[in-house]
Amino acid sequence: MLSDDQMKLADELTRFPMLFCNACFFGDPGDDSTRVNNGTVTLIKYNNNKFGITNYHVIDEFRKRLKDEPNIKFGIGGAEINLESSIIDESQDLDLCTLNLDNHDESDFHSRGNVPTHFYEIDDFTTGNLKAGEYVLFGGYPGVWRTRPTSNHLIFDTLSSGSTEVNEFTSQNIRFELALDKCIITLKENHDKFPENLGGLSGGPVFHHHQSSTGISKFKLVGIIYEHIAEYDSILARPISFINEHFQINKH
Repeated sequence: MLSDDQMKLADELTRFPMLFCNACFFGDPGDDSTRVNNGTVTLIKYNNNKFGITNYHVIDEFRKRLKDEPNIKFGIGGAEINLESSIIDESQDLDLCTLNLDNHDESDFHSRGNVPTHFYEIDDFTTGNLKAGEYVLFGGYPGVWRTRPTSNHLIFDTLSSGSTEVNEFTSQNIRFELALDKCIITLKENHDKFPENLGGLSGGPVFHHHQSSTGISKFKLVGIIYEHIAEYDSILARPISFINEHFQINKH
Protein backbone atom coordinates (compact mmCIF):
# COMPACT_ATOMS: atom_id res chain seq x y z
CA MET A 1 0.00 0.00 0.00
CA LEU A 2 1.21 3.49 -0.87
CA SER A 3 1.94 5.95 1.90
CA ASP A 4 0.12 9.29 2.09
CA ASP A 5 3.18 11.04 0.65
CA GLN A 6 3.37 8.56 -2.22
CA MET A 7 -0.34 8.99 -2.93
CA LYS A 8 0.10 12.76 -2.97
CA LEU A 9 3.04 12.48 -5.38
CA ALA A 10 1.10 10.12 -7.66
CA ASP A 11 -1.80 12.58 -7.76
CA GLU A 12 0.51 15.51 -8.55
CA LEU A 13 2.23 13.58 -11.34
CA THR A 14 -1.09 12.64 -12.89
CA ARG A 15 -2.34 16.21 -12.87
CA PHE A 16 0.96 17.65 -14.16
CA PRO A 17 0.27 17.29 -17.93
CA MET A 18 -3.07 19.11 -17.57
CA LEU A 19 -1.30 22.22 -16.29
CA PHE A 20 0.11 22.87 -19.77
CA CYS A 21 -2.75 22.23 -22.17
CA ASN A 22 -6.35 23.17 -22.69
CA ALA A 23 -9.32 22.13 -24.78
CA CYS A 24 -9.68 23.68 -28.20
CA PHE A 25 -13.18 23.63 -29.60
CA PHE A 26 -15.26 24.94 -32.46
CA GLY A 27 -18.95 25.45 -32.98
CA ASP A 28 -21.39 27.74 -31.21
CA PRO A 29 -21.59 26.92 -27.47
CA GLY A 30 -24.55 29.28 -27.17
CA ASP A 31 -26.64 27.33 -29.68
CA ASP A 32 -27.75 23.97 -28.28
CA SER A 33 -28.57 22.74 -31.77
CA THR A 34 -25.04 23.32 -33.08
CA ARG A 35 -22.50 20.51 -32.91
CA VAL A 36 -19.28 21.23 -31.03
CA ASN A 37 -15.98 19.51 -31.86
CA ASN A 38 -12.94 19.58 -29.66
CA GLY A 39 -9.30 18.58 -29.40
CA THR A 40 -6.42 19.55 -27.14
CA VAL A 41 -3.76 22.25 -27.55
CA THR A 42 -0.39 21.98 -25.81
CA LEU A 43 0.65 25.42 -24.53
CA ILE A 44 4.34 26.34 -24.75
CA LYS A 45 6.47 29.35 -23.91
CA TYR A 46 9.77 29.72 -25.76
CA ASN A 47 12.03 32.80 -25.58
CA ASN A 48 9.20 34.46 -23.65
CA ASN A 49 6.76 34.01 -26.56
CA LYS A 50 3.57 31.96 -26.38
CA PHE A 51 2.79 29.11 -28.79
CA GLY A 52 0.37 26.23 -29.18
CA ILE A 53 0.71 22.82 -30.81
CA THR A 54 -2.19 20.64 -31.89
CA ASN A 55 -2.96 18.22 -34.73
CA TYR A 56 -3.56 18.95 -38.38
CA HIS A 57 -6.73 16.82 -38.37
CA VAL A 58 -8.24 19.07 -35.68
CA ILE A 59 -7.62 22.20 -37.76
CA ASP A 60 -8.74 20.48 -40.95
CA GLU A 61 -12.09 19.54 -39.41
CA PHE A 62 -12.64 23.18 -38.39
CA ARG A 63 -11.97 24.36 -41.96
CA LYS A 64 -14.39 21.79 -43.38
CA ARG A 65 -17.16 22.95 -41.05
CA LEU A 66 -16.37 26.61 -41.66
CA LYS A 67 -17.25 26.22 -45.34
CA ASP A 68 -20.85 25.38 -44.46
CA GLU A 69 -21.05 27.23 -41.13
CA PRO A 70 -19.31 30.59 -41.59
CA ASN A 71 -20.32 31.81 -38.13
CA ILE A 72 -18.65 29.11 -36.04
CA LYS A 73 -15.75 30.17 -33.81
CA PHE A 74 -12.52 28.51 -32.72
CA GLY A 75 -11.55 28.72 -29.07
CA ILE A 76 -8.80 27.56 -26.74
CA GLY A 77 -9.92 27.58 -23.13
CA GLY A 78 -11.46 30.99 -22.57
CA ALA A 79 -9.86 32.61 -25.63
CA GLU A 80 -11.40 33.04 -29.07
CA ILE A 81 -8.70 32.52 -31.72
CA ASN A 82 -8.41 33.86 -35.25
CA LEU A 83 -7.09 30.54 -36.45
CA GLU A 84 -5.80 31.37 -39.91
CA SER A 85 -3.80 34.37 -38.71
CA SER A 86 -2.40 32.34 -35.80
CA ILE A 87 -1.14 29.32 -37.76
CA ILE A 88 2.63 29.21 -38.13
CA ASP A 89 2.96 25.88 -39.90
CA GLU A 90 1.06 22.65 -40.52
CA SER A 91 1.69 19.16 -41.87
CA GLN A 92 -0.97 16.69 -42.91
CA ASP A 93 1.55 13.83 -43.11
CA LEU A 94 2.86 14.40 -39.59
CA ASP A 95 -0.55 15.50 -38.28
CA LEU A 96 0.86 18.58 -36.59
CA CYS A 97 -0.06 22.26 -36.52
CA THR A 98 1.72 25.09 -34.69
CA LEU A 99 0.10 28.34 -33.53
CA ASN A 100 1.37 31.77 -32.52
CA LEU A 101 -0.60 32.78 -29.41
CA ASP A 102 1.42 35.88 -28.52
CA ASN A 103 -1.51 38.20 -29.25
CA HIS A 104 -3.25 36.88 -26.14
CA ASP A 105 -2.50 37.17 -22.46
CA GLU A 106 -1.81 33.92 -20.64
CA SER A 107 -4.87 34.55 -18.49
CA ASP A 108 -7.07 34.41 -21.63
CA PHE A 109 -6.53 30.65 -21.78
CA HIS A 110 -7.50 29.91 -18.20
CA SER A 111 -10.48 27.68 -17.54
CA ARG A 112 -12.61 27.30 -14.48
CA GLY A 113 -11.69 24.00 -12.87
CA ASN A 114 -9.40 22.21 -10.45
CA VAL A 115 -6.25 22.50 -12.56
CA PRO A 116 -4.89 25.95 -13.53
CA THR A 117 -3.63 26.59 -17.06
CA HIS A 118 -0.03 27.62 -17.76
CA PHE A 119 2.42 27.74 -20.67
CA TYR A 120 5.25 25.21 -20.35
CA GLU A 121 8.66 26.85 -20.78
CA ILE A 122 11.06 24.89 -22.98
CA ASP A 123 14.65 25.56 -23.95
CA ASP A 124 15.16 22.96 -26.66
CA PHE A 125 13.21 20.71 -29.03
CA THR A 126 14.90 17.39 -28.39
CA THR A 127 13.53 14.25 -26.75
CA GLY A 128 16.53 14.10 -24.42
CA ASN A 129 17.22 10.66 -22.94
CA LEU A 130 13.84 9.14 -23.79
CA LYS A 131 13.90 5.49 -24.81
CA ALA A 132 11.65 2.43 -24.69
CA GLY A 133 11.12 1.33 -21.12
CA GLU A 134 11.15 4.88 -19.75
CA TYR A 135 8.00 6.43 -18.28
CA VAL A 136 5.90 9.31 -19.58
CA LEU A 137 3.00 11.47 -18.42
CA PHE A 138 0.22 12.58 -20.76
CA GLY A 139 -3.17 14.26 -20.75
CA GLY A 140 -6.01 15.71 -22.79
CA TYR A 141 -9.73 16.32 -23.20
CA PRO A 142 -11.73 13.40 -24.66
CA GLY A 143 -14.67 14.88 -26.56
CA VAL A 144 -17.00 12.03 -25.65
CA TRP A 145 -17.07 13.38 -22.07
CA ARG A 146 -17.83 16.97 -23.07
CA THR A 147 -21.08 18.28 -21.59
CA ARG A 148 -23.14 21.45 -22.05
CA PRO A 149 -25.14 21.98 -18.81
CA THR A 150 -26.49 25.34 -20.00
CA SER A 151 -26.30 27.46 -23.13
CA ASN A 152 -22.90 29.06 -23.69
CA HIS A 153 -21.33 26.79 -21.06
CA LEU A 154 -19.15 23.80 -21.91
CA ILE A 155 -17.51 21.40 -19.48
CA PHE A 156 -14.53 19.36 -20.67
CA ASP A 157 -13.72 16.37 -18.50
CA THR A 158 -10.09 15.30 -18.56
CA LEU A 159 -8.01 12.16 -18.85
CA SER A 160 -4.40 12.11 -17.67
CA SER A 161 -1.75 9.63 -16.59
CA GLY A 162 1.19 10.14 -14.25
CA SER A 163 3.10 7.02 -15.24
CA THR A 164 2.92 4.84 -18.33
CA GLU A 165 5.72 2.92 -19.98
CA VAL A 166 7.02 3.73 -23.45
CA ASN A 167 6.63 0.57 -25.54
CA GLU A 168 8.33 1.88 -28.66
CA PHE A 169 10.32 4.98 -29.54
CA THR A 170 11.47 5.78 -33.09
CA SER A 171 12.30 8.94 -35.00
CA GLN A 172 8.66 9.02 -36.13
CA ASN A 173 6.64 7.90 -33.11
CA ILE A 174 6.37 7.48 -29.37
CA ARG A 175 4.02 4.62 -28.53
CA PHE A 176 2.79 3.84 -25.03
CA GLU A 177 -0.06 2.04 -23.33
CA LEU A 178 -3.11 3.88 -22.10
CA ALA A 179 -2.75 2.19 -18.67
CA LEU A 180 -6.15 3.17 -17.27
CA ASP A 181 -5.27 1.98 -13.78
CA LYS A 182 -2.78 4.86 -13.56
CA CYS A 183 -5.04 7.55 -15.00
CA ILE A 184 -7.08 10.24 -13.34
CA ILE A 185 -10.44 10.71 -15.00
CA THR A 186 -12.79 13.53 -14.02
CA LEU A 187 -16.01 11.61 -14.53
CA LYS A 188 -19.50 13.05 -14.28
CA GLU A 189 -22.71 11.19 -13.43
CA ASN A 190 -23.30 9.99 -16.97
CA HIS A 191 -19.69 9.02 -17.63
CA ASP A 192 -19.40 5.78 -15.71
CA LYS A 193 -18.27 3.73 -18.68
CA PHE A 194 -14.90 4.13 -20.34
CA PRO A 195 -15.37 4.82 -24.07
CA GLU A 196 -13.46 3.26 -26.93
CA ASN A 197 -13.32 6.58 -28.77
CA LEU A 198 -10.92 9.03 -27.12
CA GLY A 199 -11.06 11.66 -29.86
CA GLY A 200 -10.22 14.96 -28.21
CA LEU A 201 -6.96 13.75 -26.68
CA SER A 202 -5.40 14.81 -30.00
CA GLY A 203 -2.86 17.56 -29.40
CA GLY A 204 -2.23 16.67 -25.76
CA PRO A 205 1.29 16.84 -24.28
CA VAL A 206 3.58 13.93 -23.44
CA PHE A 207 6.26 14.52 -20.78
CA HIS A 208 9.23 12.32 -19.95
CA HIS A 209 9.55 11.97 -16.19
CA HIS A 210 12.79 10.88 -14.57
CA GLN A 211 14.40 11.35 -11.20
CA SER A 212 17.92 12.57 -10.56
CA SER A 213 20.33 10.67 -8.34
CA THR A 214 19.21 12.91 -5.47
CA GLY A 215 15.55 12.02 -6.02
CA ILE A 216 14.51 15.27 -7.71
CA SER A 217 11.81 14.85 -10.37
CA LYS A 218 12.59 16.32 -13.76
CA PHE A 219 10.16 16.74 -16.65
CA LYS A 220 10.74 17.24 -20.36
CA LEU A 221 8.15 17.78 -23.08
CA VAL A 222 8.90 15.04 -25.61
CA GLY A 223 5.81 14.64 -27.79
CA ILE A 224 2.32 15.57 -28.96
CA ILE A 225 -0.49 12.98 -29.00
CA TYR A 226 -2.02 12.38 -32.42
CA GLU A 227 -3.79 8.99 -32.31
CA HIS A 228 -5.45 6.51 -29.94
CA ILE A 229 -5.40 2.91 -31.15
CA ALA A 230 -8.28 1.34 -29.25
CA GLU A 231 -7.70 -2.27 -30.30
CA TYR A 232 -4.18 -2.21 -28.83
CA ASP A 233 -4.99 0.16 -25.95
CA SER A 234 -2.12 2.33 -27.19
CA ILE A 235 -1.48 6.01 -27.83
CA LEU A 236 0.79 7.43 -30.51
CA ALA A 237 2.61 10.73 -30.14
CA ARG A 238 4.79 12.66 -32.56
CA PRO A 239 8.24 13.52 -31.11
CA ILE A 240 8.72 17.21 -30.28
CA SER A 241 11.88 17.11 -32.43
CA PHE A 242 9.64 17.61 -35.48
CA ILE A 243 9.22 21.24 -34.29
CA ASN A 244 12.07 23.73 -34.64
CA GLU A 245 12.85 26.93 -32.71
CA HIS A 246 10.69 28.97 -35.11
CA PHE A 247 7.81 26.55 -34.53
CA GLN A 248 8.04 25.41 -38.12
CA ILE A 249 7.55 21.70 -38.72
CA ASN A 250 10.48 19.61 -39.97
CA LYS A 251 8.71 17.78 -42.78
CA HIS A 252 11.71 15.93 -44.21
